[in-house]
Amino acid sequence: MGSLTFDIKYRVNEGLILSPSELLEMFLYGIPITNKDNTKLSEEAIRMRLLSAQKQVENYLCVKLTRQVYTENIDFIRSDYMSWGFFKTTFPVNAPISLEGWIGTVRQIEYPVEWVSHHSASDGENLFRNLQIVPVGTTSTTVPAAVIFSGITPHLGFLGVDNIPNYWYVKYETGFNKLIYPIVDVIGKLAGIQVLALVGEITLGAGISSQSLSLDGLSQSLSAGYSGGNSAYSGRIKQYVEELKVQMNDLRNYYKGITYLAC
Repeated sequence: MGSLTFDIKYRVNEGLILSPSELLEMFLYGIPITNKDNTKLSEEAIRMRLLSAQKQVENYLCVKLTRQVYTENIDFIRSDYMSWGFFKTTFPVNAPISLEGWIGTVRQIEYPVEWVSHHSASDGENLFRNLQIVPVGTTSTTVPAAVIFSGITPHLGFLGVDNIPNYWYVKYETGFNKLIYPIVDVIGKLAGIQVLALVGEITLGAGISSQSLSLDGLSQSLSAGYSGGNSAYSGRIKQYVEELKVQMNDLRNYYKGITYLAC
């Protein structure tokens, strides 16, 4: 019996929400991404700029754009715990996975995931950065929804202190279920600016002397090795910069708001 052999090109999913070909199609349409001898800018070079822009946006908005499991330690604060076990998470919560209390390397308590309440929304965008403990059912150890005690402190007033550093060990799912197009638009423009500056200088040999985008927590600056004149694509670069100033502030107000988190 005969056989067929196929050679398939593939690569590991790097978590990009915008591919190099999509960047060229949507943000650099009509622009030849080549040098003077018609050698194209490699996909790897474009991919690196996309990864950099995506990370910048994640840090600026304090979100994870792709679905993933995130773990973190959160301080125990007595006043928050008395309010239905309210505590803040670093990133928006899609779904809680586990909640445990630890002192040092000793686990003190484990709550059933059914007790861990979080805000959810049908649009998959309006997510909150908090969790709360809302007991349901029974605490009997003969049923799945049971609190598991393994230390001595949970019912002893937490050693009589108001705060315990890094007490809660939380695991939850974060990231978006779908593409958020305003965020995709911003990532495309940030990456596109870098590509345009590069190929524009190659095309005419003289670039923009200086161009910068500076917002709280994020900066994007361009400077060419030549002064005077304009690059071949300075008009589009300036357009993207002006649009980004408005878009980034709007996105930050919507997705991050006022927060005292480290990110």
